[in-house]
Amino acid sequence: MSNPAFEFVRQLGTELAAGEFDLPPFPDTAMRVQRCVSDPESDINALGIIIAGEPALAARLMRMANSAMMRRGPMEVTDINTAISRVGMDMVQNAAVSFAAREAFSFPAGSPFIKDLNELRQHSVKVASLCYVLGKYSKFAGKPDEAMLAGLLHAVGKFYILTKAADHPELFSDREALDTLMSQWHTGVARAIIESWNFPESIAIGVDEQELKERDRISSADVSDVLFIANILSRAGVNVASELGDLDALARLRMDSESLVQVLEENEEEIQSMVDALSG
Repeated sequence: MSNPAFEFVRQLGTELAAGEFDLPPFPDTAMRVQRCVSDPESDINALGIIIAGEPALAARLMRMANSAMMRRGPMEVTDINTAISRVGMDMVQNAAVSFAAREAFSFPAGSPFIKDLNELRQHSVKVASLCYVLGKYSKFAGKPDEAMLAGLLHAVGKFYILTKAADHPELFSDREALDTLMSQWHTGVARAIIESWNFPESIAIGVDEQELKERDRISSADVSDVLFIANILSRAGVNVASELGDLDALARLRMDSESLVQVLEENEEEIQSMVDALSG
């Protein structure tokens, strides 16, 4: 390992151990949404007031509510409270997380990592949309909303490493070194960040274990199984679904390649509609 790479890893290890991350915080609106959703005394009106104060978030929520995945009949939602009622409060939190991630991670114009950032954002929303469908139509132990939240957060470690890379130009002019460090470190970094942001422990563990291929096939499926399959489908394309029948994660979801292909085909429009809603 070169000296710059060693210094980067040493600094990263120190930050992980101390729980200290030099990240821009999630926008205040998104944090208020998270607190409101977690408060059993809160209602749709309270949440609607928060969302109304952030036009970009409100627009994203409206797109989600009117997506093919969430639409109920031909009527289009035109107000915030009805949109919340249609998608549910947990899904509103997902809209806020998607919005916040876009706001929190950015680079100045001309940065060599802008293309990486945009590609990673698009990958994350595709994974999140696939996670929702997999969570809904498999034997996933949690809720589809939880699966989507994990998808939105699963690459936060890569976002963080790219952000820090701007401080080490002598190291990250070497693309191979950057890719190697992201591959080796991103899941642990993601878990630490998700825990520091006080998201559920099931999400943090699932994100940390998202790349584990060998699993107990007869145990209940968890977040990591949904993420494992969704990542493959996002990277390789849904056509690869017919070749995934021997994967432990698919077995834990109580699916085979045939049932996976069927679910993806039947929900193709819904998946794309949610990708479009989250990408805006």
